[in-house]
Amino acid sequence: MPNIIDGVIKYHVSHTQEQAPYFEEYDALEALRARLFALGLVGETPDGIGFGNLSLRADEKSFFITATQTGKQEQLSQGEYTFIENYNFDAFTVFSKGKLQPSSEALSHAMIYELHPDIQAVIHIHSAPIWQMMMKEKYLSTCAEYGTAEMVSEIQALYQTHDPFTHNVFAMKGHENGVMIFGKDIAQAEHSLYRALSVCLSSC
Repeated sequence: MPNIIDGVIKYHVSHTQEQAPYFEEYDALEALRARLFALGLVGETPDGIGFGNLSLRADEKSFFITATQTGKQEQLSQGEYTFIENYNFDAFTVFSKGKLQPSSEALSHAMIYELHPDIQAVIHIHSAPIWQMMMKEKYLSTCAEYGTAEMVSEIQALYQTHDPFTHNVFAMKGHENGVMIFGKDIAQAEHSLYRALSVCLSSC
């Protein structure tokens, strides 16, 4: 069935509502999310719209991602991470398993994992200062609306001419204050985020 966010169909999701598989890196991923939540980089706006999400690769075509509508929660249980078993860009569909449906950014995360098999973790945050700094400093960026087929295509096109490991941060012009960061593991992705934050603070 279609996943509808803000009245707009973002993608189709074939979801099995059952316990998602256990993943050993849950504690590390949740610890990172707790730090980002404390910094206000993931959360919920005053009008009740959640923002920010994290994911971790499980296998070639599968990964775990924070479930939809969990942004306001300070802590997430393992059951609030959804397992993406597979995905199909042509049909713009994800196949998922878990107690809750996946984040509306699931296919954007999927395309980032498609860029290189060594990419293991993806972070999506919202930060007006970091986003504005990236616009000013002309960081890599996409223009499409979040969660759309156009967004997925732009990510793919962006990295046809850029190395994903030397340009592992990009801004989302079509998703104000949205920033994507990824890395070979959770630690590298988090370090890249803080490096962008450091550039932001030094330019203020």
